[in-house]
Amino acid sequence: MLLALTGCSITAISPDLKEQDLPTTWNNVVKQDPVSANWLDDLGDEELVTHVATAMQKNYLLAEQAQRVEEAKQLVTVSGADRYPDLSFSLDAARRQSIINESTKTIGNNFGLGLDLSFEVDVWGKLSDVEKQASLNLLAQEARYKDTQHNLAANVSRAWFNVISAGQLLTLFQQRLSNLDVDMDIIDRAYRQGLNSSLDVYLTRTTVEQERARVARQKQLLSEAIISFQLLLADYPDGRFDTKKTLPIFDEAIPVGLPSELVSRRPDLQQAWMNLLATDAGLAIAHKQRFPRISLLASSSDVSDELGSLLNGSALAWSLLGNLTQPLFNAGRLKALEEQARTRVIQAEKQYLDQLYKAFAEVENAINRDASLKAQYQATLGAEENAVAALTLSFEQYQRGIVTYTTVLESQRRAFDTQSTVIDLRNQLLQNRIALYLALGGDFDTR
Repeated sequence: MLLALTGCSITAISPDLKEQDLPTTWNNVVKQDPVSANWLDDLGDEELVTHVATAMQKNYLLAEQAQRVEEAKQLVTVSGADRYPDLSFSLDAARRQSIINESTKTIGNNFGLGLDLSFEVDVWGKLSDVEKQASLNLLAQEARYKDTQHNLAANVSRAWFNVISAGQLLTLFQQRLSNLDVDMDIIDRAYRQGLNSSLDVYLTRTTVEQERARVARQKQLLSEAIISFQLLLADYPDGRFDTKKTLPIFDEAIPVGLPSELVSRRPDLQQAWMNLLATDAGLAIAHKQRFPRISLLASSSDVSDELGSLLNGSALAWSLLGNLTQPLFNAGRLKALEEQARTRVIQAEKQYLDQLYKAFAEVENAINRDASLKAQYQATLGAEENAVAALTLSFEQYQRGIVTYTTVLESQRRAFDTQSTVIDLRNQLLQNRIALYLALGGDFDTR
């Protein structure tokens, strides 16, 4: 018996899995302060915190995931119930008429009461493994729920800043259209006075109409950004949301913590690990299916032709039965099922390792991208300042006849490109900051 029980212990998880050669520091990081306990506060936007709290209460996908957790909890109860005796009660009643001859008929009643008890002796621990697997699946579902919360908070933040960015770009385009309308009036008057050519008028009108089309397109992009944001909050997606906010800019570095802490912080990695353990428990179950099954059956019953005397014990009967079932021949089915379970464990282990190293890659990429975006942003700020100054100077020189209107158009294009790029880079910096928070497994609090 001792040898058999020892043989029931089985796993396919590699013993080297927990001894991964993880890096001690992140690349391109000088100071590795602990990860922020509440990254939403770091963004400094109370309105965003309110929106995230609303999403946590109303988002349909998050609510669906919460029900999956409840389903997994009930499955733990179901799987654990098999380790206890199963007791059932039955009560039967029958009324029959018998015809002896043409003139004689008899009517009889029959009542029966039964009590049945069945119990499978968990000698090999198979039923314990079933309950263990259900418990691990529950932990995986809880980790998935937390990961869904993290992703929802990040998606709401991304969508919020996309709305602000689209609104800022629309304001910029509308302001540029207004400035072009003023320029067109000046050029029209000058043309009527014979101070410039009709080509300048046509070029100006073309630029104005192009900008009008750009404004119309940006209005559509803003509406789509608002709709994406509203869907996350489970609001009706009417594309109507008014905000006059501007994108913030952060210069301080994000505290990134240690690489070795990533596994314990990221809920998606915790889910993958619990899935691996649950799959390994499934291998133990498949292995123990090949062992004998021992069951105990007990029953007691009583019958009577009168309901009132059913429990007087006159016809009480009972039985006690022990049963042992050992699979002998199944054409290799049980062995194949065990090998199939073993391959699932290996697959789950490789999936976990792949997910682990992708998690490290996400952090490293976000750190590198942050440095690159900051450098681009600072350079573009300088270019914006020069381009706006060049635009003002070129139009003044055009009015004095020093340069052609083509020079003005080129100055306008460069000023517009740099201004819109500054807004876009601010949004990219924020989006990357959120991605880094998410990659680090940072938590948040909506109070």
